[in-house]
Amino acid sequence: MKHQFKFNPLATAILTLLCGSSVSSYAEPTDTVPAVDNETLKSAIQESYPGQNFFNQYYVDKESAQAQVRDPDAISNRYCDGVWVTPFSTEQKAASPEETTSVITADHGYYNPNGDSTLSGDVVIDQDGRMVRADEVIIDKTQTFAKAKGNVQMAQGGLIAQSDQIDYNLKTQTGELNNSFYIAEATHAHGHAKKIERTSPEKVVLEDASYSTCPPEQSPTWQLKAKQIELNQDTGRGVTRGTKLYIKDTPVLAVPYFNFPIDDRRTTGILNPTFGFTNDGGVEVAVPVYLNLAPNYDATVTPRVISDRGVQAAGSFRYLTEDFGAGRIWGSYLPSDREYEDKDRKDLHFLHAWQINDQWSTNLEYNYVSDKDFFSDLDSDPNSRTELNQRRTWELNYGNGIPGLNAKLRVEDFQTLDKTLADVDKPYARLPQLLVNYVKGNPQGLEFEFNNDTAYFQKDINDFNRATNTDSSIYQPSGTRLYNEFSARYNFRNPWGFAIPQASVRTLNTFYDQKTIDRIDAANPSQSSDNKNKSVVVPEFTLDTGLTFEREGKYLQTLSPRAFYAYAPYENQNGYPNFDSTTASISYDQLFNPRRFYGHDRLEDNNFLSLGVSYSLFDTVGLERLRAGIGQSYYFQDRRVTLNERSDEFNTERKTGPVVSLSSQLTENFTVSANSAWMSNGDNAQRDFQLYYTGNKGNLYNIGYFYRDYLPDRQEQYDQMVASFIQPVKDNWRIMGHVQYDIDNNVAREYLAGINYESCCWGVSLYGREYFNDLDDVNAPDAKPKRAVMVEFTLKGLGGLNNKLSSLLENRILGFDKVNQTWTH
Repeated sequence: MKHQFKFNPLATAILTLLCGSSVSSYAEPTDTVPAVDNETLKSAIQESYPGQNFFNQYYVDKESAQAQVRDPDAISNRYCDGVWVTPFSTEQKAASPEETTSVITADHGYYNPNGDSTLSGDVVIDQDGRMVRADEVIIDKTQTFAKAKGNVQMAQGGLIAQSDQIDYNLKTQTGELNNSFYIAEATHAHGHAKKIERTSPEKVVLEDASYSTCPPEQSPTWQLKAKQIELNQDTGRGVTRGTKLYIKDTPVLAVPYFNFPIDDRRTTGILNPTFGFTNDGGVEVAVPVYLNLAPNYDATVTPRVISDRGVQAAGSFRYLTEDFGAGRIWGSYLPSDREYEDKDRKDLHFLHAWQINDQWSTNLEYNYVSDKDFFSDLDSDPNSRTELNQRRTWELNYGNGIPGLNAKLRVEDFQTLDKTLADVDKPYARLPQLLVNYVKGNPQGLEFEFNNDTAYFQKDINDFNRATNTDSSIYQPSGTRLYNEFSARYNFRNPWGFAIPQASVRTLNTFYDQKTIDRIDAANPSQSSDNKNKSVVVPEFTLDTGLTFEREGKYLQTLSPRAFYAYAPYENQNGYPNFDSTTASISYDQLFNPRRFYGHDRLEDNNFLSLGVSYSLFDTVGLERLRAGIGQSYYFQDRRVTLNERSDEFNTERKTGPVVSLSSQLTENFTVSANSAWMSNGDNAQRDFQLYYTGNKGNLYNIGYFYRDYLPDRQEQYDQMVASFIQPVKDNWRIMGHVQYDIDNNVAREYLAGINYESCCWGVSLYGREYFNDLDDVNAPDAKPKRAVMVEFTLKGLGGLNNKLSSLLENRILGFDKVNQTWTH
């Protein structure tokens, strides 16, 4: 007959040994009651056996796991034949000992107030979210020392352990477990420790311990073995001594000492080292050292050895102030790079952000890089792109104060990395720029808006002999541009349509600085001073309207016609500077935009009507079986305003060609899309076509073609094809590839081919890559692609030595994230 006891000291003692909770003590026998009726617990806790038999109790095949596991998503690793199912899920939180009563059942119970009390025969201690089981439990008369022995099992929150014996001191909260096996369901990990000792309420020491995430077997594919692991909850750090990594039964890596975090606190120590190999740098080893300097600032120093180049020192410093925001400074230095003409390579970056109050904020950014090849040669991220113009800026922002008002004050300059670039082609500095936007009124009715863009643009032209013009400074002036726009509109919107008329007045004023005026006077002595400063005012009217028709039946169909009209008179702007504006590219959305230019250096003349219609067809499961759109613009006068009157011609066409967009979800896995735009003379300006398929077993195929015709001062020519695939093959192997081919230059910009194997607890990838960097001129006589062959080896549960393949595929293969989740689940 089973007996039930309330016995808080013993239950909390054993559980505290692993959890570190405080305890309260009393013992009281109660009436006889039926056995424990927790069926989930009963089905999960079976008669235990040492070692392998213990693991086998909780490692079940996936079909059985589907019926037992609380959350189907917990069966997360598709490579494993089985899955761990512990008595309590990871999400199930255990109540504190002070908030729950321990119910203890046993075949036999002996309570002696003057001596040791003993429970024996299938002892089960049950708390809310916790369980302890043992053959025998003894507690002394002072309720200070507790001992559980004989197949002791403890379970809580996705964790379960089995020990031969547990000895515990209730008062000092110290004790030890002997010959312990453990399982961690969330990380798919398991292991063994000869002894687990809690030397204080904050410190646990494991001796002769092992750890692995492989399926439980006598000789797992890999495991860590340590002579000692010390976990200190007070400092938040763990220390291992005498640690070795074993592949099967062979030690492959020894780490005599390693200090690592066990919680979110920051502590000085060595972070995970990284290893790699590149064809232009050789073998690389980097060992980051984290320095916890103070609660509000820290640093990381990373010595990095690159065999073919030299030794690089990198560092990062983070800080948080009480009243002035937070920031980060980082950079690196590589002296006398042997692969770069023995030149020093270096970079420095600074970011600071400060939320002054609810309305005001500010941020500062500074970047310096020694040369244009720095990122492609030395940045360990394969997806980093070389920014030729490194930004340096300070911004002051206002918002959330006066309703509808947002403002930004900015000072911005750039470091141009390409030293061969002429001054005339470098970007302007803004010293400073003020941006103001104010919106007032009803978004569903009458609404007013004001925009202001005031900036002083400055550029020094010192290399006249390299410029296109005899005196390029005349055509690259410095000065102040003042742009204002006042608008009033009425927003009429409802489910079946919309109509938005808008009237605007736009003004543009340009004031050259004295240095520019002096150069203009020197080049054109007869030019009047009136032409040295520019001013223009242009009114504008637009009307945007549309309707929405729906038809329900077997399929849901929507038809949405749209009409957009814009009018603005022509005002001569010849000789006006162009500080930062470009011509907008062709697209369906651009048909319904009165702005032909991005930027505020020109006020467009307009008199055109754009018509468009879009159609959608949805099936019964919500797939958009067809989406189609077509639009065209009709002009009623020439567009005489241009960015550059010397090279740009008036646009005299009376209409654009049609712009067409088509797409279809043929199935849940297969999508096709196409877009095309024509000029009025029938020439195709741009087109693209894509096929995209994702399977349910981690397979993916896509192919795309992209073409743009050259349009002066509007878009560069682009004619390329891309294709990629991921195909699972036998067992857990898969092959993958990607190619980007430049049809214009008859050269592949990038080839990528690889093979990947994933098992339950380890993975390996081998891939080759041939590519040109962003700044490479593929037509240069000495142009050669860079080549790399890389191997990545991952021990799951410890992290990989490299993650470049996944990062490459994520950025180059459309849909990689989705199929990778399918593949790994």
